[in-house]
Amino acid sequence: MFASLGAAAGGAPPDDTPSKPERGRPLSGSSTVIGTLDPMKLTSKDYLASVSWATRGSSASNFHLNVNQYHDGRPRVSLVQPTSQRDLDHLQSKIGGFLYYHQPPRAPPLAGELRFRLTASRDPASFSSGVDMTNRREVPWCIPLPAIAGNQTFASVRHILTAVDATVPQQLMDLARKHYHKFLSGNLMGTRHLRAFGQPFDIPLDRGKITFAVVGKDRVAYARLKNISSFHTGRRPGDSEPLERHFPVSGTVICCFEPSSLPEHSGKRVVVLRVLRSLEWDPIRPNPTYTGPPIPPELYPQAGQLLMTFRYRKPLVWALDVDRSGWKRSNTAAPFALLFENALEYGSSACDGVPRPTA
Repeated sequence: MFASLGAAAGGAPPDDTPSKPERGRPLSGSSTVIGTLDPMKLTSKDYLASVSWATRGSSASNFHLNVNQYHDGRPRVSLVQPTSQRDLDHLQSKIGGFLYYHQPPRAPPLAGELRFRLTASRDPASFSSGVDMTNRREVPWCIPLPAIAGNQTFASVRHILTAVDATVPQQLMDLARKHYHKFLSGNLMGTRHLRAFGQPFDIPLDRGKITFAVVGKDRVAYARLKNISSFHTGRRPGDSEPLERHFPVSGTVICCFEPSSLPEHSGKRVVVLRVLRSLEWDPIRPNPTYTGPPIPPELYPQAGQLLMTFRYRKPLVWALDVDRSGWKRSNTAAPFALLFENALEYGSSACDGVPRPTA
């Protein structure tokens, strides 16, 4: 039986609705029996070519990695490529390369993941000059370690990682397995997986909720942020109408979290959002359905600038205090404390001046 991790592996299409492959099996001879996931041990026999396979409502982010177990226990894998016209425009042609295990530098071991390196040939020497495949949201296609650890049909992949390549200690695999259900309940297909400040991820500007899985040294914490790119003007005295939330801008931007260096956040653990760029296929533009009041130009995201929001009837930097507590509700920003802990534990280019947790 095949294990299919498609949108789950690399992030879902913008509507977070994963597509499923048509019934059937990959074409005969299309799968590859791999002997290693270590880039230093690859041979030409580990080269994997994608297989065209029509999907319903497919998206270029929705690759499917099918895993079966060969008779000698090694994983037999195939990479299924969607075939809609939009996908072909994004991918240009059939792709090929090497499946490998990636441990991000200066990050918790729990943040390891499978990636697919696109190469010019089946020669392993081409690995270093290749590039990692990205999904349509322009972030690396990957399968997180907890998803590998908890998927029953990935037993042969786990054996490669723990016993053959010895890149993942069994103790770490056991720890990752404990968090498998959290990846499912956190909606792996739409969740942004974070491990460090400066790590890019996408934000659709006209969506109300985004789920983040923040990976730490020994745990994974989840945060669901609401209305990152929207605002309401509040009520004036005498108003009886319900609050209306406004989404004045459409499009998708690539952002990253940073520890705030603003004077008003001195000595606090506060995260802010830096806008890196917009996606070419979904550029920043006025929301055609917006009917709210005129908005200041600062609310339009600008590449290189901090994301702004509208509060108390004026534009302010979007920010979250990870240590803030209140009697009404729990702090939804608390999981991002792991980014500060990772910066201090593993170091990063963004950790200078990161405050330590208060007693």
